[in-house]
Amino acid sequence: LYNVDGNGNRVAALLYGPEKVIIICGVNKIVATLEDAIKRNEAVSAPANAKRLNKNTPCTKVGYCMNCNSKERICSEYTVIKRQSIKGRIHVIFLNKEIGY
Repeated sequence: LYNVDGNGNRVAALLYGPEKVIIICGVNKIVATLEDAIKRNEAVSAPANAKRLNKNTPCTKVGYCMNCNSKERICSEYTVIKRQSIKGRIHVIFLNKEIGY
């Protein structure tokens, strides 16, 4: 699981949160490699989300990540979960449709 966040509050529960975590996402989030996930975030997810949040960042203007230093940057915390040490704690449910960015 690859996640990008502004200050980590949304991914904190994945890492240190409750006994059970359920993630529901669309098939548009499935990519082949970590490199593809990073590219997808930079080209699709981050610019669309920054625009939705009315952030004044370079990506909202050009449509792709510029690795900016903007105060309004929404991409600051990057996490990769390869596996959980507690078996069955995280459940990922994919819906057969595109959801979100």
